[in-house]
Amino acid sequence: MLRPERREVFLARQVVHDLAATAMEVRQAAARRLWQDGEHLLLDDWLLECVCPGAVALTADWSLIAERDADTVLVLGEIVAAAVGEMPAERDQEVLSRRLGLYDQPAQTLEKVAEALGISRERVRQLQTRAIRRLANTAVPAVRKLRQILAELSCVERVPPEAGPSSAERLLDLSDVLLPSVAPRQAIPLLARLAGADKVRADNLAAEASTIRILRHETARREAVRQRRIERATRRWTALAGEINWFGAPEPAPMRTELDTLREEEGIDRGRFGVWHCPKRVIQLLSFAPQIAYYQEQPLAISYQFAGQQRTYYPDILAATEDGRCILIEVKPVYEMAMAVNVAKYQAVEEFCRSRGWGLVATDGNRTRRLLEHRTVDPQLENALTAALDAQGELTWPQVRAAASSLPMDTLGLGSLILKHGWVWHCRPYRLRLAPLPDCLGTPSEPIVPTPEYLPSRAVPEATATCIALPSPEEIEAARTPAGGWPRQQLATWGIPWPPPKGWKQQLIARWKAAQPEKPGS
Repeated sequence: MLRPERREVFLARQVVHDLAATAMEVRQAAARRLWQDGEHLLLDDWLLECVCPGAVALTADWSLIAERDADTVLVLGEIVAAAVGEMPAERDQEVLSRRLGLYDQPAQTLEKVAEALGISRERVRQLQTRAIRRLANTAVPAVRKLRQILAELSCVERVPPEAGPSSAERLLDLSDVLLPSVAPRQAIPLLARLAGADKVRADNLAAEASTIRILRHETARREAVRQRRIERATRRWTALAGEINWFGAPEPAPMRTELDTLREEEGIDRGRFGVWHCPKRVIQLLSFAPQIAYYQEQPLAISYQFAGQQRTYYPDILAATEDGRCILIEVKPVYEMAMAVNVAKYQAVEEFCRSRGWGLVATDGNRTRRLLEHRTVDPQLENALTAALDAQGELTWPQVRAAASSLPMDTLGLGSLILKHGWVWHCRPYRLRLAPLPDCLGTPSEPIVPTPEYLPSRAVPEATATCIALPSPEEIEAARTPAGGWPRQQLATWGIPWPPPKGWKQQLIARWKAAQPEKPGS
């Protein structure tokens, strides 16, 4: 029992009056919860638990705020309402309640509050400033708990953890959680002041948070654009995948690091002939399609013959899919796919893919080579051009137009006929000829696609392979680089694709020995 004088002091405390004014069942329920949690009962905690159940046990765990934990958000919102409701001046309560959007009403501007209270806008601003100052200095339990939680969560009085967000970012998230209907430029200074910051620091934090908010909106906008691009790329790749030609048993794609190394080794040689630019729509497709694991531009060197010369071609793109398959992608306008040089390149790449079980597709980013291969052409136009070529052997562009006469003809239809009949088409200047005879020593413009002997035996006629100068074992060893390997250009002249397959050297020597004339008497 307390002595009379101590009892009088105890009963005079404001917290005791507030507890006495609370309903009996509310006091008893709050007391039971606190006693079960810690087996002690403090008057301030008891009153706070009566006003805002769960506030005493609330911890300053930022992860709960970042995850928008429902229980934590509910209790924090109730603490804010209880803190404003415990202010002694009714005018202060009225102004802050309207400005903060409490009691199920949206946050109001200074003009709206002034109109509702019948005072000027400037007077509302003054009352708000005074109310915030009083709220920051009030000692009632709800306000003290609010200040404690805000100080620990926002870290305005200490350095935030290195792995966590800054104080401005924390205040921005807290304003979104506690005062969702209040503009951040108004909510953040209020929360910063309650957390213990002075006016200057509160204003600086609000300015920093405003910048962060703009950056977040821009990041969200970019992410939305990225997601839309991914969705479009997924649809486009799904359609393009149905046009891929697959050959034999699939082999895995080269490792990405290996492709990067090969690219660096060959970058100088390719640069001599100008810089290659892949259409932007194709790069975007491969960059955003989730089915693509990685890709490399111009990753390989493939040897082929055209116009009587040995040449090296770099396929446009190698793409590796998520399921481990490899695809070579030729990127060209559809109408150019029927040109003689491009037909020779495509045949060489096709044979290369056939030997490795890779896929091959020629596309302009939207349409593929199959558009030409399966395009329907007017039979009258086909017959007219065939007759003109049979009669003259070679047609110029004016002669092609004259042969077509008044029949409708477009570039894609003409390209379809070229691929169908195996005609040879050159441009600049325009020449259209019949398919050449399979003779290794044909005309200079005749496209000849060699197939190395180490590839499957479905290769071109044997005479084609003899067009490649076969080196002797001594010449092969003499062509080694100081690093112990062979340059790509040298391998290309021997008809060896890049990367060279296993056993290429032994097979090349065997071919050289087989081509040597027999010695007399042997």
